[in-house]
Amino acid sequence: MADVDVIVQDPATGLFGFRLELGRDRTGARRQARRSGFVTERAALDEYRRLSRLHDAQRPRLRLSDAVQAVCEDWLDARVQELQPNTVYNYGWLLGLVYPYVGRVRVSRLSARMVEDAYRQLEAAGYSRTTLRTLDLVLAKAFVEQTGRTLGVRRPRESDELRPVWTLGEARCFLEHVAGDRLYPLWRLLLMTGLRRGELCGLRWCDLEPDLATLTVRRQRVVEDPASRVREKPPKSHNGIHSLLLDSATVETLTGSRPRVRAARVSGYMFTGRCGRPLRPDNVSGRFNRLAAAAGVRPIGPHQVRHLLASSLLDAGYGICEVAERLGHDPATLMRYYARVSAVRRRQAAEHIVELVAPGDAVPHGNAVCEPLMLT
Repeated sequence: MADVDVIVQDPATGLFGFRLELGRDRTGARRQARRSGFVTERAALDEYRRLSRLHDAQRPRLRLSDAVQAVCEDWLDARVQELQPNTVYNYGWLLGLVYPYVGRVRVSRLSARMVEDAYRQLEAAGYSRTTLRTLDLVLAKAFVEQTGRTLGVRRPRESDELRPVWTLGEARCFLEHVAGDRLYPLWRLLLMTGLRRGELCGLRWCDLEPDLATLTVRRQRVVEDPASRVREKPPKSHNGIHSLLLDSATVETLTGSRPRVRAARVSGYMFTGRCGRPLRPDNVSGRFNRLAAAAGVRPIGPHQVRHLLASSLLDAGYGICEVAERLGHDPATLMRYYARVSAVRRRQAAEHIVELVAPGDAVPHGNAVCEPLMLT
């Protein structure tokens, strides 16, 4: 089969991709490399041939006398065929955190205590436990696949503190403050839909149907390597390609911001910079935090808006599947990572349990009457 025959075009997005067979790993499991999001067939074919050459190259087997950093870097190089470029970049960044502490240690001498000490020092340096837990997953996988041994490291436990999420009052304050900003349509759409920053940057005018009040998410823009190159690719998960119903005010805001001059619509992107080029996701985060600080609310990044919307809609009584469909997520993932319990809901749950189990002992909390807990 010719190389060009393996390149396929996604009918939904018009982008090109391929699948490369990599044989089987040490456990006998089938391995494949999947790539998508290429604008041209030629670009996809060049990447396919590059990965094929890497796969065909013979790599020397590492020894237990090699350093931890060498083992991890070789593992990551071997995974280039399977992972998306931005995932390779993120894994490299995570593993780089632990190199100053155990990177020069021989694999045969590396112990669980050494790694746990490194995690404690990284936490003291300001890294969150969520970051350290992700680092532990990547490090453990690299160590097992390269050496066939397990480290037995105790994973950093989850933080007792709730992750920072805006309140609805902070969201309203931010929306009022950015009313005169050039990117007000983007900020309003973010607060009404909870789209990821890469999905917002990848929106095109052809994705909007004003008559139906729908917006279809088909692609995202991601920063994929240390050179800060931005690449366009399909959404993060298979649930990411979805249509959203918009309220009439948001539709009017979007249609009112559409360029009237044909020259200004050459790129076709919904949100662009002053020169007409599509926005970069990292620049969107920076601008969001600066505007949030100016509005007097916490600059905790645009992604936390997804957590705010998920928790608020669940508290309002909407079902898990309804909220997951709006955010373009799997219901299980939604409940594990995006649902947040507020202090008010904790109090309501405590009072409602008393009403259910021991009605005679129920005492109103202050002068306020607790609303019944809505189970979904």
